[in-house]
Amino acid sequence: MTPRTVCLALALPALAGAQDALIIQHVTLIDGTGGAPVHGASVVVKDGRIAAIGPGDSVALPDGGDRIDARGKTLVPGIINLHGHVGLTKGLVQAQENYTRETVLDNLRTYATYGVTTTTSLGTDMNLVVPIRDAIRAGRLPGLTRVLTALQGFTTRDGYPTTAPGVKGLAIEVSSVVAARAHVKRLADAGADLVKMWIDAHHGAFEKLPPNVFRAIIEEAASRGLVSTAHLYDLQDAKLLADAGLNLMAHSVRDTEVDDDLASKMRAKEITYAPTLTRELSTFVYADSPKWLNDRFFSKGVSANLVSDLRTTLRDAQRADPEQQINRQNLRMASGNLKRLADAGVKIGFGTDTGPPGRFAGYFEHMEAELMVEAGLTPMQVIVAFSRNASEALGIDESFGTLAEGKYADMILLGDNPLDDIRNLRQIDAVFIGGHRVSM
Repeated sequence: MTPRTVCLALALPALAGAQDALIIQHVTLIDGTGGAPVHGASVVVKDGRIAAIGPGDSVALPDGGDRIDARGKTLVPGIINLHGHVGLTKGLVQAQENYTRETVLDNLRTYATYGVTTTTSLGTDMNLVVPIRDAIRAGRLPGLTRVLTALQGFTTRDGYPTTAPGVKGLAIEVSSVVAARAHVKRLADAGADLVKMWIDAHHGAFEKLPPNVFRAIIEEAASRGLVSTAHLYDLQDAKLLADAGLNLMAHSVRDTEVDDDLASKMRAKEITYAPTLTRELSTFVYADSPKWLNDRFFSKGVSANLVSDLRTTLRDAQRADPEQQINRQNLRMASGNLKRLADAGVKIGFGTDTGPPGRFAGYFEHMEAELMVEAGLTPMQVIVAFSRNASEALGIDESFGTLAEGKYADMILLGDNPLDDIRNLRQIDAVFIGGHRVSM
């Protein structure tokens, strides 16, 4: 756990104004640790935190309060998304002029309605996200997803993804160790929680951030208590980043199968691996006119006009994409590598890269969970990935992640048990962030 994020987690105040107790009874509890579910559990929440939790007969219940009889229902931790982006996209247009307070708040509301209680925003932010983050932490914006920001991410001169819409001028383009260290210090002083790097030649089209520069970024981030994250693609880069002490691999290795050497490096340094399978899916799936465009669980978070654009504009663009087959292979390789690393004992986190056009906040987190199960993980492994493992990766596990006494009451009440079918994560009865019920 990094010093800066420990400080942030512990400094979070109780939500403004005393809350009546929230009492959930007779619920099946999945706490995110990987332990067996507790049937007939009770949970007591006071002032945003879990005051008591456990088997029903072991929990002293206060008088009064908001009581929920949750017989037949399941309580799980809120989803922590280790790789997202907020504020830059409207519809299918990604542009800096879209980045406003209103857009950021709208994204965070959408995440919350799908049970995503914390997200990161990795490398494409403007500084206005910092006061929003702080207001949420202070309880002045209840019911919104918590956000941690990397502010602006690092690439090399004219490197990937500076040709993507809206990214030029946001991405920090560096070619020297001195400049890289100076920018990390500036980001820390501006309030960043994480540092983001892009290490990707995009099939030979770009130069990559050199190893001596990304090592300096990782070292400087560690010295300032910032979590270091990297967009990567190649196995060899993953190994170099692991050797350099990276905290979080924010994408899958996709060029080839991972090996025991990478797994051993990641285990030794407790590096977290966030596969972002939905990122790969998003690069080609609209060419297939997916059935989930008719899904009410999807359409509740998007406009009818945007769905129409997905059926036509984005469909046609992806059908004409010369890299469509490469993109499909990327998902197959990413899925296989997720299973290989999980079986090898690497800590698996949870991320989606939601936010850019065609990658939808909230809905894609549920699709990610389903794709992880399709790749061979169990539903319990996925829940642990988006709760305990994700909170540990961000260094906020003392106050967030699993459902335990003293932690913030970020949780989802479900109509059915996701251990029976991971798609039951969609059966959302209620979402609570800091004990506040999210308006659905």
